[in-house]
Amino acid sequence: MMIVPRRTAPGCNPRALFCVLAVVAVRRLSARVRAKREMCGTMASVTCYLSFMVPKRSDRMKRKLFSVALLLVVLLLAFGGPAQAQDKTLYWQRYDVEITVQKNGDLRVTETQELVFTSGAFRYGQREIELTRLAGISDVVVNELGKQQYRRSDVDAEYTYRVFQEGNRLKVRYNFPPTTDARRTIVIAYTVSGALRYYPDKGVDQLFWKAIPAGNPFPTQNSTITLRVPEPATFTNYGLYGAQGDATFQPGQREAVIRVKGRINAGQEVETVAEWQHGIVGGAPQPWQQQLDQEAERRAAGEQRKAQWGPVLNLTFGAVGGLLALGGPVLLYLWWYNKGRDRPVGLIADYLPEPPSDLPAGVVGTLLDESADLDDIVASLLDLARRGVIEIEEVKEPGFLGIGSSTDFIYRKTNSNVPLRPYEETLLKEVFEGRAERELSDLKNEFYRAIPTLRKQLYQEVVSEGFFKRSPETTRTQVGCLGGATLGLTFLVGAGLIAALGSLAEAAVCVPIGMGVIAIGIMILARYMPRRTEKGAEAVARWRAFKRYLQNLEKYTKVEDAATIFDRFLPYAVAFGLQNDFIRKFSEVDAPVPTWWIPAGYPRPYYGGDARPADAGGRIPGRAAPMPVEGGRSVPSLEGMSRGMGASLASMSAGLGSMLSSAGRTLTSQPGSSGGGRGSGFSGGGFSGGGGFSGGGSGGGGSSFG
Repeated sequence: MMIVPRRTAPGCNPRALFCVLAVVAVRRLSARVRAKREMCGTMASVTCYLSFMVPKRSDRMKRKLFSVALLLVVLLLAFGGPAQAQDKTLYWQRYDVEITVQKNGDLRVTETQELVFTSGAFRYGQREIELTRLAGISDVVVNELGKQQYRRSDVDAEYTYRVFQEGNRLKVRYNFPPTTDARRTIVIAYTVSGALRYYPDKGVDQLFWKAIPAGNPFPTQNSTITLRVPEPATFTNYGLYGAQGDATFQPGQREAVIRVKGRINAGQEVETVAEWQHGIVGGAPQPWQQQLDQEAERRAAGEQRKAQWGPVLNLTFGAVGGLLALGGPVLLYLWWYNKGRDRPVGLIADYLPEPPSDLPAGVVGTLLDESADLDDIVASLLDLARRGVIEIEEVKEPGFLGIGSSTDFIYRKTNSNVPLRPYEETLLKEVFEGRAERELSDLKNEFYRAIPTLRKQLYQEVVSEGFFKRSPETTRTQVGCLGGATLGLTFLVGAGLIAALGSLAEAAVCVPIGMGVIAIGIMILARYMPRRTEKGAEAVARWRAFKRYLQNLEKYTKVEDAATIFDRFLPYAVAFGLQNDFIRKFSEVDAPVPTWWIPAGYPRPYYGGDARPADAGGRIPGRAAPMPVEGGRSVPSLEGMSRGMGASLASMSAGLGSMLSSAGRTLTSQPGSSGGGRGSGFSGGGFSGGGGFSGGGSGGGGSSFG
């Protein structure tokens, strides 16, 4: 079977294309010369011929295009030429190996390689032989059938060869005249010492030799391997690994001829094995054989243990892993049911039109979702504004040349006599930092430092109110750490089991898998383990009824009749995450704007007086009656300022969210960061020796050409 060499596709050969274009160019130039000669006559004047040297514009354009095309061809030739030059191919028509076992235990190996060069020019070949599992190689001779004898030389010249060692390989380089599309039959012979295996206790000697090495870069069409032993030894078995052999074992043979069936692919290794009576061939076991036999004994003992204990261990580990993977989630559910589930509370009411208590909005938000988050902090700010502690003014600055504008918000203290909870005092302290007023933009990249303290104090509030026995965050952290510890234990147990028993039982991996399911389940369950007290469960039921009222306000009452509640209920809407829908509903019924909110473009105070809390006398916040202001204007309503109000709330949330993002980047930043089987084809029975095939045979290596 001939291997078709790789060639450049028709029409893509750069040299041929260059020649064609060159011929076309010469013909075009000759045609122009002949035409101009006929035009100018035989006694042409200098002026006539000079006109030929100055072509028209169209001719100049054509010449430019032709020059560009010619340049592209030259570049293609420059870059495509080396690639084509590297496209060298060959194959072995036959690769025959003769191995003669000598009386002293040495091997005389003769390789007959019939090479067919199909593409490219070749000047040398190189045979590489691995020096593992042998004592040495000597008496290397290279010849070529039908040619003059090769001589050994340290200089690479035609019909010479040299032998040298690089690392753990012996290399034989043979040089021949430049060869293209031809055949050469190279014969390489060498003597190998210390490559046999001796087993006196078994009464046999063995040969393992890689006749066709895995390092051959091209395929082999035919191969015949011949084995010989000295008299009176006879083969007790022989065969091949890596390919099928066409030979039948017959007792009493001193010569075995094995023909490899089929084609040997590039990179395919073929190893021959043989066995004969001990005591006829001289020699003693080499150190590499002793090491190989010890490894084989360990593997055999391991296989015996696996056959004895493997089924029992696989069944045990599989059962334990399945029990953990299936029973673990059930146990976790029972744990949550008994230790993390709130006491069931019946439906107190479908809805409540008023807050169940005077609990601040930030604390209510923490109670409902068991988490002190950004919504609770924003709700606390609005609750302080509702109670007259602060007011918020919207400020717009025109952009450059009056194009566009920028919006900011000023927080201003108005009353310091209102009783405050600890987290509210901290909130005011961190927002104002001792000042009377402060812009929201000033809080960027600064306020995040206060968030951990505020969250901790909000958790303390729900505990002090009797809603939880301990902080929900503490419960989540402890359960999460338990899950992390279980996951770490899973890795340790898994590594230990696989290292100790993995070779005996593949099912050992089932145990860490089951443990991993439990560990991940614990970490997921951590967020659901905070448990409210009986008081907390009842409070949650009532506040959820109030939340349903705010969610479905138009269902339970007329929004225009409830317009006066906007100021009081806005902080709770923020804590519940309903602020956008809440503002939209009230903006449609012309609800009055809270007195603590000063939109951009309106004088301060636009209600005729400073904002005051409901218990400070005068008007209740959110119930301001429209009254004239300077210039005869009436008090603005939500219909006119809902867009500004919504923008303010969105801006506050976005601003505080930016602080939280900055906190995350800062806390997580680090120095240097930017912040943020061989096949078997035996002809006879099994081998009786101790080493067997374990670890492979001697020889091997590969070939290369150039």
